Amino acid sequence: MRSNAIWNYRERIFLLIAISTVTRLIIASCSELSNAEVYYWTYSRWLQLNYYDHPPVVAWLIRLTTANHLFYQEVFVRLGAIIASATCTWLIFKIGTIINNQQTGWLAALLYTSSIYGSLIAGTYILPDSPQMVFWLYSILLLIKISHTTSYDQKADLQWCLFGIISGLCIMSKVHGLFLWLGVALYALMINRAWLQYRGIYLSALITLVIISPIIIWNIQNNFISYKAYSGRVSLTGARLHAVAFSKSLLQVMVITNPVNFFLICSSLLRAFKGKIPTLKKDIQLILFCSLPLIIVLLIISLFRDTLAHWPGPAYSCLLILPAIKLALDSKPKRRTVPTGIKLGLVFIIITALSGVFITNYYPGTLSAQKEGLDMGTGDPTLDDYGWEEAGKKFDSLYKNDVGNKMMPPGAPIVVDKWFPAAHIDFYIATKTKQQTIGIGNVADLGHYYWMNNHKKPLKNGDSAYFIVPSNLFTYKSFDKMIFSFDHYEMPLSISQFRSGVLCKQYYIFRLKGYKSQTPNN
Repeated sequence: MRSNAIWNYRERIFLLIAISTVTRLIIASCSELSNAEVYYWTYSRWLQLNYYDHPPVVAWLIRLTTANHLFYQEVFVRLGAIIASATCTWLIFKIGTIINNQQTGWLAALLYTSSIYGSLIAGTYILPDSPQMVFWLYSILLLIKISHTTSYDQKADLQWCLFGIISGLCIMSKVHGLFLWLGVALYALMINRAWLQYRGIYLSALITLVIISPIIIWNIQNNFISYKAYSGRVSLTGARLHAVAFSKSLLQVMVITNPVNFFLICSSLLRAFKGKIPTLKKDIQLILFCSLPLIIVLLIISLFRDTLAHWPGPAYSCLLILPAIKLALDSKPKRRTVPTGIKLGLVFIIITALSGVFITNYYPGTLSAQKEGLDMGTGDPTLDDYGWEEAGKKFDSLYKNDVGNKMMPPGAPIVVDKWFPAAHIDFYIATKTKQQTIGIGNVADLGHYYWMNNHKKPLKNGDSAYFIVPSNLFTYKSFDKMIFSFDHYEMPLSISQFRSGVLCKQYYIFRLKGYKSQTPNN
């Protein structure tokens, strides 16, 4: 019969998951989709084996949670991330429980919940990281179970096969999942060579290879364009040391990990390397081998290139197990209190979440220094996911008026030259007006829109189209590219966008006439 303490921790986990899930649902309902989120939504419109920027799991997930696009509200687009975060909370609880005890699992779950990356970036807003985190943590859980197997048998083979499936799906979510297999290889070669004698590990690798084959097939069909795009972002050839950019990148990582968590992870890493974490050494080694390579590689790249703060998120999330062990050891099990450090971390994420929602929706005007002019709002990230719903309604009226007055033909498409704000235009405007968005430009700027053109009626000589651009993203380069593709254009109409009664940006709407199909896409 299970002890009351065990049931108590399980009850706490379920309560934590329930409260955090409701909170994330509220946050997800209070803001419009970000540039990245609407872009991944476009993935789900026409499913592919792989995409220019990422593997396909995020597209499948959005297609599922929107019920095949039956529901267009933001919360349904983000629902997969929220479900994933709840699942991750349970998985990290299980990992902590197996490695040490239920209290460790509980504290690890609290630490994960206080992570901005785990709870917000990948846990509320839909990104490829959202499903990736589920498969990453599940893979770690399986590896730990395999390492605890005392004798090799059929059950171990089944666990290896399951690891092959889950790690494959992790890579199909985001290619960072390859670091899981790097961790397995390093652990097997340096710590536990017995793994190399078992057929399960090779069968697992074969299963993973089969699962990720769509990525390989798609890249063969498209001349390895994904590899070329990403290698350009991380290549160190000809790169120069940028200490300021490195410091900025490291600071961003600290923030999204949660400064309290980051400090706890660093201090726990020191204890781990000194052998002062009182648990099975092989468990700690597995976690380190599956986490540190990704962190080290990205730290090296960030010395020379700009990196995104959420890239090492899975690795730092996995390392949260280490401070959970230490905190469980220092606390008094009978009292089962929450350590002060975790309380501070939870306060930090609550303040961060509330501040983000408040500033985005209610800050008067714009945070940008550009308060007027064609580029009003430039550099204000809060404007990227604010005002599009209202702009869509206003453009719908303008478009119907244009068609009614025969100023523009029915069904005139909207031309775009970059994936942002193209995806916002698609989600908030074109879906209402039933217009197509046609990409004009190169693949580096258009991203997935380069392939979406294949599903749409192409522009012909003499066609008319709209070009829509918000002031915070206005550039003469884009403007010149568009007007060069048409014989003439009309001076733009503008839709004013206010926030808390103060003008924050404008939407410029150009009517373009006489498309020139001989214009090269460059």
